[in-house]
Amino acid sequence: MAVLIAAASAAVSALANFVSPMIAAVLGLAAGGLAGAGTLWWEERRERDDARRTWEAAVTTGPASGVDGATATSSLLAAVNPDQQVVPFSPLRGADVRALVHWCRSSDSRRVWRVAGDAGTGKTRLLLQAAHTLTEEGWRCGWVRRGKAADAVAAAALRGGSGPVLLVVDDADTQPDPGDLAAMLSAVANEPPEVRLRVVLAARDFGGWWGGLRERMDPAAHAGLKPPGSTHLTPMGSDVPGQQQLFQRAVNHYADHFGGAPPAVTLTGITNATPIAELHAAAASVAFHGLSGSVPISLALSRLFQSEETWWQSDAANWNVTFPLPVLQAAIAAAALIGADDKAQFVRRLRCLPGLASSPDERLSELALWLHQLYAQRGGEWLDPHLPARLAERYIASCVASRPSLPSALASAALLT
Repeated sequence: MAVLIAAASAAVSALANFVSPMIAAVLGLAAGGLAGAGTLWWEERRERDDARRTWEAAVTTGPASGVDGATATSSLLAAVNPDQQVVPFSPLRGADVRALVHWCRSSDSRRVWRVAGDAGTGKTRLLLQAAHTLTEEGWRCGWVRRGKAADAVAAAALRGGSGPVLLVVDDADTQPDPGDLAAMLSAVANEPPEVRLRVVLAARDFGGWWGGLRERMDPAAHAGLKPPGSTHLTPMGSDVPGQQQLFQRAVNHYADHFGGAPPAVTLTGITNATPIAELHAAAASVAFHGLSGSVPISLALSRLFQSEETWWQSDAANWNVTFPLPVLQAAIAAAALIGADDKAQFVRRLRCLPGLASSPDERLSELALWLHQLYAQRGGEWLDPHLPARLAERYIASCVASRPSLPSALASAALLT
């Protein structure tokens, strides 16, 4: 028995001597593998984070950033912005949005689509609807920041493994750097065929600026870029009764938005060419003010602008910005027409405006900061208020008509960098 115990003890000892190094080796391999896997995981996460940051620096999730629901309740202009979508998308534009979405889904070799139409005809609303449909199908849709068009294509390529991409360039004809758009088109033309990338450019027209843009492209890329598809939007109502129906539909939705009953109203002074943006603005004004009977569109829009001015004054007082209304009007006109890259630049521009030449820098800084927070900003800019272009232009035109010195002041401000 003693011999057996001794033999067993020797065997256990030998096994232990063998197993211990083996366990150590296995644990070492496991530890090394885990470390390698951890390093790989961390690098992949860092790459994803870098790609996300690059994407967010080049695009926004909609036509504006910083949209405030409270502002859309207080401001009639903000309430009629297309991204508020108070009025549901019209079936009259159904064929246009279907064509755009079908092109995105298809294997069509054309990678660029153009959407043209006068201010207020619904270009942005059409693009919002298309982007919404595609997002629900797994597309990543980005609204290109101003001056970041080429970066947006590069950002899309970095995130290429996460599904098809739609890039939207709204107001393409007003982009500050045509070279950036040309570089974007060149990059799009050079993307491999298997990359699912679509680019939509929206503008009032595709005239001389578009030809100049193509000339700026790399010649080889220009030769390889297929002719773009196109959509041209015209006023939605085919006649005045059709326009009345569009107006009444909008009145019902805006009345619900403002928590009231739709007034019995007929809009006068319209034609079959009245833009949908003006019909919706008139509807919002009528619903907000409870106007009834026969209401001229000029009166409805005038009441809308008066309400906006009252809100400006109230909001400015809350921010301790104490300037008379004519100064606020000029400052808002400068913000909408010229904008600014930062506060310091806009302070310099404000000093060109009537009534502000001798104002202390501190007061001008307060005015600039107030304007910065008043509305959401288009394309993530520091100051480029997101407003319906047709309405903003109509309001600024009325300000200019009553103040002959304003156009030259705005022109001088625009020259300052």
